[in-house]
Amino acid sequence: VILQHPREARLAICSAFMTRLALENAELHQGVRFGGSVALQEAAATPGAALLYPGPGAILAGALSDRPPPVLLVLDGTWLQAERMLRDNPFLAALPRVAVLPDLPSGYGELRREPGPEHLPTIEAVAQALGALERDPARYEPMRTAFRTLVERQIACARGPRRNPRHRATAAGT
Repeated sequence: VILQHPREARLAICSAFMTRLALENAELHQGVRFGGSVALQEAAATPGAALLYPGPGAILAGALSDRPPPVLLVLDGTWLQAERMLRDNPFLAALPRVAVLPDLPSGYGELRREPGPEHLPTIEAVAQALGALERDPARYEPMRTAFRTLVERQIACARGPRRNPRHRATAAGT
């Protein structure tokens, strides 16, 4: 269950939407406060439900492969937006946390900076977590590959000849 901050939905590279498309049983909900959603309250109340979010007390996904959470909730937004979403939704903050240790640096490349190496784009964090929980990382590798390809294309487009002339570098390199 992906909970996306509304501002994230407007970005050119929307990894939450890509994640939703890649996973058959995924749900995508937009908002900041979800306390009024009975469906989300029920999903979070499912015994064993967990929140994919790094930090103190988080259990590495691989350690839960014998008893994976039946529902995995994921916050999608900048890290400041995600922190606000946690603060505004105590039922989410109360969930046990699951984390991943990235095996590669963030796929955002030059487009977006993450606060630390343990902070990944939503699609990469979900793919890595599900791969660890199911003991089948190769199954979710196409999600990561597709995301990285999209980022590479976005960067190439931003630097390419069709870029807005106002933003092109001049011959002098300015």
